[in-house]
Amino acid sequence: MNKIPKIVLAASLFSAIAVIPTISAVAANSNVSTISRSELTQEQQKILEAADQVIVSEKVKSSPITTNALTAAATTSKSVTFKRGSSLAWSEATVDWSYNGNAVTNSSAHQDAGYIFPNIVRKNGITKQTSSASSYHIYLSKTTIGAGSVTPWGDVTVYNNDYSDYIRVNKDGTSSHY
Repeated sequence: MNKIPKIVLAASLFSAIAVIPTISAVAANSNVSTISRSELTQEQQKILEAADQVIVSEKVKSSPITTNALTAAATTSKSVTFKRGSSLAWSEATVDWSYNGNAVTNSSAHQDAGYIFPNIVRKNGITKQTSSASSYHIYLSKTTIGAGSVTPWGDVTVYNNDYSDYIRVNKDGTSSHY
């Protein structure tokens, strides 16, 4: 009895492949195609190429503040944002931190994302790494960005990439991405 649904599924997928030439094969239990990146349309390739690039923006959120000029070092707050993608599918990882030249006194992070259907962006989380120390904090941001296509049976993710970005913020106010 299990063979009948598979035959119906295969016939449905065959019809989808015949209707939309950008989809050449679909995995049995997934909505992700098994095609190569070179088989994507130009628009789909542009989305993934933009996701491979990282744009870094950094801003000072507050100027140095001292609670006691004689005993405390000045504390400054900064924010650094790493953006992947384009206006069709994008993700951002932002780390906010305070530092005083001797230590990172506080930090937090968050992700943001957006996309225009049928493309996909999944925020897979941003976490502070246990290897962080008082002189630096490291965050790991995980994101999936993919190109999709619409079929009569719904949307199909044609291709996607998983990205893992490490963001390090330092006691001197600098940051790096790797």
